[in-house]
Formats: sequence, structure tokens, C-alpha cells
Amino acid sequence: MPQTPPVITRMLECLKQQKQCYVNLLKVAKRQKKAIDEQNDQDLLKALQEKNPHLQTLQALDEEMQSALQSLSETDRTLMIEKGKALKDQVAQALAELIAVEDACAKILKDKKEDTFEQMKVFQEHQKGLKGYGDSGGKPSRFSREG
Repeated sequence: MPQTPPVITRMLECLKQQKQCYVNLLKVAKRQKKAIDEQNDQDLLKALQEKNPHLQTLQALDEEMQSALQSLSETDRTLMIEKGKALKDQVAQALAELIAVEDACAKILKDKKEDTFEQMKVFQEHQKGLKGYGDSGGKPSRFSREG
């Protein structure tokens, strides 16, 4: 059996690293969701910050793989597809799980944002209603003892 070209070996290693990054991001995303559910802003910020190094690594791996892919011959591409299929499927599965958790987090945050907006609208309406009863600039009410 012919030896695997070094570029394909490196691309397979990049796929393994991608998979590990997505697994790590999934762990962080689950902590992020827990922080959102528990309304723990500190843990949420911490989780968001922990994502950055993984995302940067994924970007670097993607750039490296795109460059390597362009240098492959048609025979090497076929070999890469054959050797990388199982790993590619694992990467896709990890990414799908990550997307599901991220979508759940986004929905929770969107719902909380809408609830907060509604509460603000109600509060503003109450403020408008109270203006007629409060101090409006220094003139005491005709019905107060100060006037």
C-alpha cells in the first residue's frame, strides 16, 4: 500500500484538531447555557471569553486546510476524501451538537430580551401616568400644605 502524502497526513491532523476544538466549544457552550439558565452573568462572561481561543484555532486550521486543499492533485483529493470521511463525519456531528446548544442559548436570550423590553414599556407607561401626581418643577400642588 502506498504511503500517505505528508500534506494529507497534515490535513487529517487538522481535522482531528478541528474535532477537538468543536468538542471543547460544546463543553463551553453547555456551561454558557447553564449560566444563562441560572442568570449567572459572571459565568456567562467567562464562558464567552473561553470560546475565543478555540474560535481562533479553528480559523487558523481552516485557513491551513484551504491552502493545502488547493495544492492537492486529483488523486490526492480522492485519497483525502477516502481517508478523511469518518473524521469529517465526526467533525460534522460535533458541529451539529454545538449549533443546537448555541441556538438554544440564542433563543433563551432573545426571549429574555423581549420580556425585558415589555417590562420597560410597562414601566414607562406607569411613569407617564405618575407625572401628574409628582413634583413637576417646583410649584407645589394647590392641595398641598406647602402651597
